[in-house]
Order: sequence, then structure tokens, then C-alpha cells
Amino acid sequence: MLKGYRGSLLALAASLLLLLAVFLTRPADTTTTTTPATSTSVPVPPTETAAPTLTPAPTIPFQQVDTATLNEALIGPECVTKLNPLLAGYNRADRDITSLIFEGLMTTDQRGAIIPRLAAAQPNVSQDGLLYVFKLRTDVKWQDGVQFSSDDVLFTIHLMQEDDFPGPADLRKFWQTVEVDALDAQTIRFKLAQPLATFTDYLRVGIVPEHALRNTAGEALSTHPFNLSPIGTGPYQFAGLIGDGSRATGVRLQFAASYAERPEGQSGYDIKQIVFHCLPTFNDAIAAFQRSEINTLNFVPADSLTEIAALPINPLPAYRPSLGAVIYNWRSDAVQFFRDLRMRQALVSAVNRDQLVAQYLPDRAIVANSPILPSSWAFNPQAQCLPFDPEKAKSDLGLVQLLPPTPAPTATDATPDPNASPVPPDSGGKIAFQVLTSNDPSLAPMAEAIVAQWKEILGLDVTLVVVDKSTFRERLVAGNFDSALVELNLEPLADPDPYSLWRQVPQDGGLNFGGLNDRLLSEIMESARREPNGIARAALYQRFQESFCSRAAAIPLFYPAYFYGVDRRLSGVQIGFMSDASDRFRTISDWKFVSNN
Repeated sequence: MLKGYRGSLLALAASLLLLLAVFLTRPADTTTTTTPATSTSVPVPPTETAAPTLTPAPTIPFQQVDTATLNEALIGPECVTKLNPLLAGYNRADRDITSLIFEGLMTTDQRGAIIPRLAAAQPNVSQDGLLYVFKLRTDVKWQDGVQFSSDDVLFTIHLMQEDDFPGPADLRKFWQTVEVDALDAQTIRFKLAQPLATFTDYLRVGIVPEHALRNTAGEALSTHPFNLSPIGTGPYQFAGLIGDGSRATGVRLQFAASYAERPEGQSGYDIKQIVFHCLPTFNDAIAAFQRSEINTLNFVPADSLTEIAALPINPLPAYRPSLGAVIYNWRSDAVQFFRDLRMRQALVSAVNRDQLVAQYLPDRAIVANSPILPSSWAFNPQAQCLPFDPEKAKSDLGLVQLLPPTPAPTATDATPDPNASPVPPDSGGKIAFQVLTSNDPSLAPMAEAIVAQWKEILGLDVTLVVVDKSTFRERLVAGNFDSALVELNLEPLADPDPYSLWRQVPQDGGLNFGGLNDRLLSEIMESARREPNGIARAALYQRFQESFCSRAAAIPLFYPAYFYGVDRRLSGVQIGFMSDASDRFRTISDWKFVSNN
């Protein structure tokens, strides 16, 4: 159904390669010390850690390389804690490793489309969209040789439904709304409380073995020995912890014999063993690379790209599952003028996104022109938000009428009249508002530049308010802002459904901090959520992106970039759509070491 997106995907790949080429050829900027701009940024190397000398180290001859073993650096302050897919949401290292040990009923392809994994095929869905029936694969065994069955799926779902389930609360909250039963050993049925086209995305959660965790429920799951001796159905199985006598410093995995019996494993994997090494800083990882102790780094900070150019490392680029944007407070009567279409159009036309990203997020982000990630199958390359156009911005602002305040729109109201732009009487007829942002060393200067552009081009009375990250989050959730420069984290959902970002308020678990309640956009989002047909959903998402841009509902600014550090002798690594950093292993069946000679 996604053949129509082949051209845009090729363009996406080309743009990412061009981005990387630009990064690698930029002159080193010895004055830049800012950290990656992302709400889920990876740890920044402490300043007291001495940077290694980044010159080519002696390379081990290819004949001496263990081509069957991949050694990867997991950079961060924590090592593995619980190798259980139901509990791994708290720790990035756990998520990376469990993604290779465990599998869900569904998974994602290179474009983020949901495809079967432990399920034998796409589900049969009832006409009302409430019943999902899955046939399970009959050729799957657990890594201890036990046959996989519907009992395992039932057990996993029931664990997450427990009131004292120790995993992420959003998992428990969601699964408690779903009924599940087994029709037979290889057929599972789910009944939803309401139609939800994104349901199959939730089935990417790893299934755990009933026979290994039998009689374990609720809080007892968090202390079960299984968490450090896991048994899954995935391509790699747990082979042991690495430690220094007092703590774990890594994990060893080996290719699973049970997986080799399946069609996708019979041809064999070149990588027979993966050793994960937990290293506290990026500098430690680079030093280990120079000693030929590791082959891959779970991330490369963007501000280190030019520094590592002397090393045989390919920093493979991808989009992080995040969107940087300026949002408005649609609920506040003090800034009712944001409900005026021409006001919002003037604001977006007065922001030079290209210049802002190039100046404040060099090597860290790509300019955003849509609220949906370009790596997603739902991305519409034809939907382009208004470009930088100072004259149009002034013209649009000149049409804004200053009227007395009116009540905020409700969910049942018609789309606000674009010819009315209320301004509070005590404003003296002048449009004045604040821009809230966090003290992120990249985002705060960007927000300051946006304020300056609005002042210079539109003559608005705009004030920048910079607060610490904790206060920033509190004010967003409370709706205590006029407008805000935010980075919306889309992780870990892969489905492009924009509902949680632009419709669901924080009190209901969403990220619609500004209370956006545009009727047209809401109708499209709600229709897409109920539509099980993939082609029809794709059409709705195209329409959503076009309407979002034409309505200037917010100002998309940037997509943060991610870089996976790979030994240049390792081929077959392809990074496509990412809902989580662990998606980098999607094509590991194709990875192999090759000689550069």
C-alpha cells in the first residue's frame, strides 16, 4: 500500500546522506560547546573526563579480526538492570539488549509500518474495529526449546494488566482497557473498548514465556531472577553478564539455535555473538575503539562528528523520534489572538527556520516542514508549512483585527472566525506575549532569535522567559505559558498517529500542552484513529499535514538527528525509521565484516 511513497523515501535517504556529508566536511568549530538539543538527550561527557587524542590508531589486520563477534559500546552512566521487555522502559541499555532477545506479535519495517513478527499475518479486524484476531506462528520456539503459544501472549498481557505491575504506568493503563482471550493454542483475540487503528503498534511489546514466569504476578516481577537470565524468542539469547566483581559492566549474547530453525534464521547470521560494553562517557568509548575493543557506538554526539573524522568510524544518520516546534496556548484568554489564523500565519512567515537550525543546531537537527517525521510511511512531502516571507508576515498581521475578548472555543464549536483576533482590553491595543523555553544551551538562544525576528519584522511586544527544565515541564503541563519552544518526544510509539501531540492533553496522558482544539484537525485525527484500512489512513494523514500547515497550528522547527557509530569494515547496516534507538538493529541479519582492501 506504500508504493506511492518510494520517491519520497529515496529523497529522504538522499537528504540524510547529504546532511552527513555536510557534517563531515564542516570545519571544526573549537568554540562550540553546546550539548545536543533533545528532551531525551544522551549523557554529555563530563568536563573532567580528558578527551582522547583522536588520531588514527594502529588497525588490527582484517585477518585477525573476529568477524563473528560484534562489540558495541553502550554509553551512559547506567549498565543493564532488568533484561525484561516489560520493565526495560526505564533503562536505555536494557531496551537495546532486550530488543535482540525478545519479540512482539508485531514489529516495524524500515518506514515504520507495523508488520507481523510472532503473529503469522496481519490480524482479522471486525467491521466495528473492536475485535482483532491473530493467528500465531507455529514455527517459533523459546530459546530453551519450549513451543511458543497463545498461553505466552495471554500471560504477558495479564502481567501488564495487574494493578501492581512494576513496569511503565502507561502500559498498565492501556492494557487494562483491553480484553484478551485465546481461541486455541495458536489464535489470540483482543477486544477493544473503542476503535483504535493504532492498536497493532502496542503489540510490539516483547512477549515473555509463561513457563519461565509461571505464578509470578505484579510487583514480584521486578525481583524475579528471570530479569538477569532472560529467555526469549529473538535471534540472540543471553549468554552471560560481564562484570568486575562488584557490578555488571556488560552483557554477552549469542545467536540462538532456536532462531536458526526458523525460515529467517536458516541462512545464518554472520554476527554470531554480540558483546555489549557499558562505558560511562563518549570519550571512554572512543578510547576503547582506538584499542580495537569495540566496533560500534550506540550513539555519536553531533558535536563530535568532525573530531572523529580521523578514525575509521561511519556515523550513520537517522531522525530521532522527536519534533521541535513553537506551540501556542489556545486556552488562555490573555492570548486569544493566537486563535486568529492570520496572526499564526504572520508568526510562522516571520521565522527563518533554515537560518535558525543552521545557526543554533548545526550537526544536530534537520529543518522541519511537517508535524510528521520524514522517515515515516505517512510523511507527505507535498505538505510544506509556510516559508520565511517577511512581507507576507507583515501583510497578514496588518489584517488582524483587535476586538474585545471572547470565550475560548470548545470541542463542539465551529472553527474560530479568522476575521476576529481578540486582544485583551488592558493591552492597550498592542499584541504582547511571552515565549517560554528551557535553559537548554541550544534551544534558549534559538528562542531568543525567534523573539528577535518577531520584534524586528512584526514589531510585536514579545518577551523571552527561560527556566530550568523541571520548571519548564511543570509550566507546560499546567498550561502556564503564552507560547513555548518545545521538543516533543514521540518515543516509543512508531505509528504516525498525531492524536497524543495535538489532541490529547497532559491530564489524559498526551502532549497537547497548549490545548490545540482546531475542529478541522481534530476531525481528521479522530477519523484516522478509527480507520483500520492502511490506504485510507495514509490519505487522512496526508490531509492532516496539509491542514496543519495551512492552519499554522504550530511552527515545526526541526527534527533532531541521531548518529550510530559503526566500524567502516562493518557492512549491511541500514538505519531507517526509528521509534527507539534499538531500532538500529533492525537489519542485523545483513551485518557482516568485510575487508577494506
